Amino acid sequence: MRVNNDQRRGVKIRRGAVCKSAAEIGFKCAATLTIWGVSLVQRFKAMICHVRTRFLFVTTLVAVGTLAAAFASAQPYLPQLPGQAAATSTIPPPGVDFAEPDAAATVEHAKRGVVTLEQGGRAVGFGTVLGTDPRILTSLSALGTSDQCDVRYADGHTVHARIGHKDAALDLALLITLAGRYAEGLSASEADPASIELKSFSVGAQNKASVMGAKVKGRVEARAKDSSALPNLLDFDSKTSLMPGAPLIDPSGSVVGVTVRECRAGDAGACTPISVAQPIAAIRNFLVKTPVNAVPPSPWLGIQGAPDMTPNQHGVRVLAIAPNSPAQSGGLKPQDLIFIVDGQPVETPERLQELIAKHAVGENVKLQVITAAKPREVTIALRAAP
Repeated sequence: MRVNNDQRRGVKIRRGAVCKSAAEIGFKCAATLTIWGVSLVQRFKAMICHVRTRFLFVTTLVAVGTLAAAFASAQPYLPQLPGQAAATSTIPPPGVDFAEPDAAATVEHAKRGVVTLEQGGRAVGFGTVLGTDPRILTSLSALGTSDQCDVRYADGHTVHARIGHKDAALDLALLITLAGRYAEGLSASEADPASIELKSFSVGAQNKASVMGAKVKGRVEARAKDSSALPNLLDFDSKTSLMPGAPLIDPSGSVVGVTVRECRAGDAGACTPISVAQPIAAIRNFLVKTPVNAVPPSPWLGIQGAPDMTPNQHGVRVLAIAPNSPAQSGGLKPQDLIFIVDGQPVETPERLQELIAKHAVGENVKLQVITAAKPREVTIALRAAP
């Protein structure tokens, strides 16, 4: 889903900090929930930046009403939001046959959307990148007693992540990556998992995901660790035991379920662990309860700026630089005039923060500045606000 940049609200710059537009993250994260069929009952509200003494930083997701969960299983997609591409379903409309997907291409696409979770260099589970959003859906059991892990992507690079949302009964967790912005995720399937051939993943060389066959045998009831009943879980067969968090994907590369660890139904007292899969309906009910602060950290530049509209010289004048900020480390100086960011002209602090907001923590941004009447280029590695 793409989100219209015009929907972002302007923000203020105070005491040496540039605040990322809350709408930048809020709209994109909400768009991902749309891809996964999560219904919203409120319109996006104005995004607010909270002023602190040294930096300005609050990001927010869309407010989600309590009625959303009730609608989530009834409608696979939301009405299209302004600036978004229309969502597509994996089920063809009546009388229309979709072309058979290329099996090899589908597998490669699915592999790019699946990550391996590591702790101390050891693979502990899998996760699924949600659509075009960097957040990752996995099984809570994969992380054990920790709330953090390293995430290994299909291209081999790793980033650190923490739990942003969890449900112990469903054994589901939503991971927030602390750097980077990976945008090759998977969407939710509307197919009947019992009627199609499925695939899942095992750990291959260098802890990368390796594809394997899987098949749903039917629905089964299980028991959560708190003894609550869990009906309609997916009971599946696979060539090897699946690690927690591994997705089950349909022939189009969309997700029909996520493997979790629950207790065998009927057991009294001690839990007998079984491997089952949470279906899409349960996953939607989980995602719709995502806290508003479960979003990746905002990139921070660390300046106080003001528009400079003197003749033949338009840009953002640097008035002050926060100590130990990316701006200071990158060589910006007070009274520098920033007039180009990543090839785009800037004339106001609002435009500057909008361009900074397009980056993720850990990425570099290129600034064209004028220092003492001489132009120069500055490359700054963005960090999260302290």
